[in-house]
Amino acid sequence: MCRTRASLLLAASLALLGAGGAAGAGAQPAAVERLRAYLRLDTSNPPGNEIRGALYLKQLLAKEGVEAEIFEPEPGRANLYARLRGTGREQALLLHHHIDVVPASPAGWKRPPFAADLFNDNLLYGRGVLDTKGLGIAQLEAFLALKRSGRSLSRDVVFLATADEERGGRLGVAAVFEKRPGWVAGVGEVLGEGGDVETIVDRARWFGIEVQQKGALWLRLEAGGAGGHAASADESGPAVRVARAAARLAAMPRPVRLEPVLERQLVALARVRPPGQAASLRRIAADVARDPEGVLRQVTPWQKLLFSDTVSVTRLGTDSEAVNAHPRVAWAEVDVRLLPSTSPEAFLADAVRAIDDPRVSVTTLLSAKGEAASPEQGLYTVLRRVLQSRFPGAVIAPVLGPGLSENRVFRSRGIRAYGALPFRVNYYDAAGIHGVNERMRADWFAEGVETVTRIVREAAGAGQKGMR
Repeated sequence: MCRTRASLLLAASLALLGAGGAAGAGAQPAAVERLRAYLRLDTSNPPGNEIRGALYLKQLLAKEGVEAEIFEPEPGRANLYARLRGTGREQALLLHHHIDVVPASPAGWKRPPFAADLFNDNLLYGRGVLDTKGLGIAQLEAFLALKRSGRSLSRDVVFLATADEERGGRLGVAAVFEKRPGWVAGVGEVLGEGGDVETIVDRARWFGIEVQQKGALWLRLEAGGAGGHAASADESGPAVRVARAAARLAAMPRPVRLEPVLERQLVALARVRPPGQAASLRRIAADVARDPEGVLRQVTPWQKLLFSDTVSVTRLGTDSEAVNAHPRVAWAEVDVRLLPSTSPEAFLADAVRAIDDPRVSVTTLLSAKGEAASPEQGLYTVLRRVLQSRFPGAVIAPVLGPGLSENRVFRSRGIRAYGALPFRVNYYDAAGIHGVNERMRADWFAEGVETVTRIVREAAGAGQKGMR
């Protein structure tokens, strides 16, 4: 990155930092204002521009005397790293979030997606507030609290903010492992994104800690032909072939399977469900064995995703700009999510057989196997203990995540990774993730900062002051 560009970007970040500082009466807590400033930095991916967020985070760390490094695998696609040193009695703890966010058109938003507006002085709107800039600022606050405390740590604590997660992570965690291995040296556990929370009438009654997630296989289907005038019917042209292939792929029958983590998740969830639903969840293993298709009709749409591999046709296109011309090339892109017990190679072989058309090429854009579950120990027990203490009566359990995050990369390297959403979030606000009106209550965010700070303090084994 050239110095001129870095200086301009840093100046912009500093201006936002000033705008997010403490104000007069009625000002939000400092953590909320820092989050608002972070949200105002448009790091939509594509194109990314994560350098904006990385410079902002670096400035916040520098104000507290913490040195941070920035690594750009490509210009503007930045990752940031900082480390607090401990005694080394335990492997390092890594706090991870991603800087990039999915694009957000203002259409449909009640507040502009990058204005970080507060509605009624409390409801904070902004792309990334839940995915995952809110988590990132909460982790930063916890990291800085450790630094200020001056306490001895039993392990190093690493703060890592990365690029490109929303597009598969090639320039994020994967690039860090390849080009900056020292950043993740000695790491044994990761606190990252994922998990879920259920809040009913302001009461958090369920926290799911993600210990495993589905795998992913992103495919591109493509066919070519001669093109020509559309007045002549072409039943074997590229567009028809690709449309037929995509339809066959979407209609592929997939077996219903109950993964071990999902069984524990649903049995635990029964504790916060009405009696009829609870009984059904408790006998889920027997029902899957007896009538797997019947189970899919009984569970919620979200739970249904976790019982089988899923196929979503997400993009279609051709090289033609005319409605009255046959294209020379047609294509479709498909997002497949795989149960941990399904190998990407096995699914791909099934997909080629289902398409049954040698003139349609199938290219793998991303292949990520669902890794083995992280054990319910260590950081997991700290998460459970702190959440139970701060939210009495809430049920805390391991969950299988349907989404794709970079927790999978850490797990593939033998590092235990746990996804947690340590904030009270209600159903309507959570629906904004990757959609419109992503938002979170500012007071619940501030509460979550305290929760994350306690989790990190306990997980870091912070001892007596001045013993380092």
